[in-house]
Amino acid sequence: MRRQLTNCRMFEHFNDLQSRNQAGRYRVLQLLNELLERHRKAVRDMGDESLVGIVDLVVGEKDPRNLMLIFSMLRVLMIEWDITKHVEIMFDSVYAYFPITFRPPPNDPYGITAQDLKDRLRDCLASTGAFAPHTFPNMLDRLDSTSTTVKKDVLQTLAACAKNYDPGVISQYSITLWDAVKFEVLQAQEPELTEEALNVLKGIAECLSQDVQPLLQYLKPINKECLEHLQEPASRQAKASGDILKAVASASIQSFEIVIQAIGPSLFTIYQSGQGLVHQRAVLDVANQLFEASIEVHGSWTKPSSKNPSGRENLIGEFKDKFVAIYSQALMGTVKEEVSFRLTAATGLLLISKMNSMLSDDEIGLFVQYFDDIVLNEESHGRDELKRKAMSALAEISQFKPSLISNITFPAFMARLPDAEEDAQSGNYRPVLEGLAEISIEKEPLATLMRRLLNKLDSLLNSDERQAYPYTCAILGTILYVLNRASSSQKTALDEYYERVVVGLCRRSTQSRNGPFINENVLDLVGRLINLIVRYSSAEHIQKAAANIYLLFNDAQIVEQNSGVPTLLEPSTVALVSTWLLAAVPRKTQSPVLTTDQIPRTMDDLILFASSKSSTLAITQSCLSQISLYVNKHLDNTDLSFIDALLSERLSTLKETPMDEAETPDFNIRLCFSVIKALTLRLAPKTNEYLTSLVDLLDENRYPRDVSRRAAMGFATLLAPDDVLSKQNAAQIRLLAPQRVFQVLTPLISERFRASQNPSEKEHYLISLSGVLAHVPSDIVMPELPTLLPLLLQSLDVADQAVKVATLETLAVVISNNPTALEDSGHIPALVKRLVAVASVPKHKHKQIVDQKSSVGTVQNNLPKTRRLATRCLTLLPKYITGGAGRANPLIALKREVLHGLMNVLDDVKRDVRKEAVDARAAWLRSVDDAADDDDD
Repeated sequence: MRRQLTNCRMFEHFNDLQSRNQAGRYRVLQLLNELLERHRKAVRDMGDESLVGIVDLVVGEKDPRNLMLIFSMLRVLMIEWDITKHVEIMFDSVYAYFPITFRPPPNDPYGITAQDLKDRLRDCLASTGAFAPHTFPNMLDRLDSTSTTVKKDVLQTLAACAKNYDPGVISQYSITLWDAVKFEVLQAQEPELTEEALNVLKGIAECLSQDVQPLLQYLKPINKECLEHLQEPASRQAKASGDILKAVASASIQSFEIVIQAIGPSLFTIYQSGQGLVHQRAVLDVANQLFEASIEVHGSWTKPSSKNPSGRENLIGEFKDKFVAIYSQALMGTVKEEVSFRLTAATGLLLISKMNSMLSDDEIGLFVQYFDDIVLNEESHGRDELKRKAMSALAEISQFKPSLISNITFPAFMARLPDAEEDAQSGNYRPVLEGLAEISIEKEPLATLMRRLLNKLDSLLNSDERQAYPYTCAILGTILYVLNRASSSQKTALDEYYERVVVGLCRRSTQSRNGPFINENVLDLVGRLINLIVRYSSAEHIQKAAANIYLLFNDAQIVEQNSGVPTLLEPSTVALVSTWLLAAVPRKTQSPVLTTDQIPRTMDDLILFASSKSSTLAITQSCLSQISLYVNKHLDNTDLSFIDALLSERLSTLKETPMDEAETPDFNIRLCFSVIKALTLRLAPKTNEYLTSLVDLLDENRYPRDVSRRAAMGFATLLAPDDVLSKQNAAQIRLLAPQRVFQVLTPLISERFRASQNPSEKEHYLISLSGVLAHVPSDIVMPELPTLLPLLLQSLDVADQAVKVATLETLAVVISNNPTALEDSGHIPALVKRLVAVASVPKHKHKQIVDQKSSVGTVQNNLPKTRRLATRCLTLLPKYITGGAGRANPLIALKREVLHGLMNVLDDVKRDVRKEAVDARAAWLRSVDDAADDDDD
């Protein structure tokens, strides 16, 4: 009684609630909400007094935070109170806010969006069927609005009502709703509204499915009108009718049966009387939509449907033979050039095959043969859409009928693969391998494919010596792709392949002196495959791999364990395999090779081996990668003293290197960068010192010019992605490593650049800076833009194309993400002139770019990629540089010059450059206003 008295006094005391400020109103509403939460029964026992009192209290509220509370409280009243005598008042209390037009202010601390308010309001309007006489007429009136947003809100509200109102209520309005909503589908203007309208129609069918008679009453006019439209199958209304039939048929098992009984037989008649393939294809499209509805309500082989708990038989079965005959004829009996018609037929056959227990294995097997024939035997037409569809169909069938793929598709595909490298010159094996990879997702097809491909690989690895082994590499690449997909997506362990692949191929790589096993491309793929299998193997197998990094599973009696690395890496190409094996071994693994005492000796052996015996860059790089792995993964910070000594020795050696000895400085530079990269990625204690020592290499007063030039190119490797030193291989790669590299190197390089008076040295600094920026995230670069921009501009004058490409990519990010800083810098004229120069092909062989501050020499023709990126930057400028804030657009004064320069780019020999030039010219003409410039041509 006391609580009821409190409520009465509250209603009386706050009858002027709307005259108070927002914070005060919110506190009152919170109090009322707590009363409803904690003492709901007492408030409800007050009956109409509490109902009317609360409504009167909140009427007229406009603050969004308060409205969120009010809508929640009113919904409680609508559901739990007897509102029979106050239906109109309750409805008006919330409908007054429809539609929501609220726009949250910038930086709103409460985070309330218009969608939040719409959801709460919709819940109120759909809370009780008592609102139906008010909701539906008002909503249908609003459906005539010209605003897409309002119509969307109306349709979503109608769908919510269909979901929550009682079937008896919905039945009274079902025909009226159909007559109003159908126009949003049949005369669709906005796809988004069409989807919402279909949800309404489907929701009504779901609601009415509890009783057959109201459902039949609702669907009868729908079936009739859709069937009328289908008599002209190529019309827009016919397609829309298919959408409607699919929506209502997928609502429930009862709804599907009513639709299929009314529409199914007529489809055959319409198809047979169709005037040409266009009409027939439209009929098949509608049939496909009914097939999709069938799968939704009856389920598929792999996904049963909750809409058919009693397991009722699928009525499609009555027509399946006719459908199969029509679709088979359409797919295989139509001229090959009718790709779109055959695509529709292929889609239909796949859908029929997916229907749970609809077809026998023999029938589905016939479809598999169709798809095999399309992939293997038919010529390409257009964009190969039909072949791609056939491949995806085989991949889907493999998920529910893997035995059919193993027994039918694999033999057909494998028969197209050559048995030897010399028989595979045409390259026709690539589509076959791609197809085999695509369909080998499930366990059974995967096992079959691996067995067959490994047998094929064993034969190919016995090939005679050749210049190249593209077919062998393709087989290896397919095995690698399939196993990588299985291990990453399905978390499949790969232990079953350990003995045959890891152990077997490692041994063979050391025993072969000719053939594929001395080919670097083959060995790289073999190494990658071994790496993958080891990473996804058991701890026991990983431990075994760690003990065989250099033995490569050869008998210890034949190769002594204490043999040095140069002795073990025979032939030298097996260094590629040992690199990938070492990369797969996790940190903290126990192995004689990975002890703190052994690692320095191993690294010395690798350096000796790479600098004296390696005959190719690939082998040298493998040795450097192994050194990086040891430094990054297998040494603690306390064990890095010998690394400091190594770096000091190599850097000192570079100072004394004569300029004409090319190989030694090159190897030492690469060694220093590899070691420092490994240290930097793990943010070792002396990271700053290591990075500074690299910048010192650019100083021609301390190092020969040739050393500085080579070192400048090495900076691009510091943060570049590395397949070996990667997170997949458990390398230590700290998130803050790019930031550290940028913070240390950028100011140091900038300072040294400004202090240098040597033109070639300046160029080295610009090259190194572009290499660093190429792999640093843009959000790290932007704050330092004022300092960097002058250097970036001068980098466009450097002859090296890699430098220009990296600089242009950085500038594109700057223009898009921070145009204001670019405007404030005052460098836009200089930037635009350089971009035009880089984008253009000089007409005179020795044309010069005039820039007093630059050390630029003769301009050479830029690569197509460089020209395209420069033109792309010109395209971006008008979009983001607009002036404003009381200042003129700086591009206006440059417009004539740019348009004149682009005329040359429009004649570029490369089409992608010409296309970018067309876009750039259009952007400058459209976005850069210049009333005084009447002649833009």
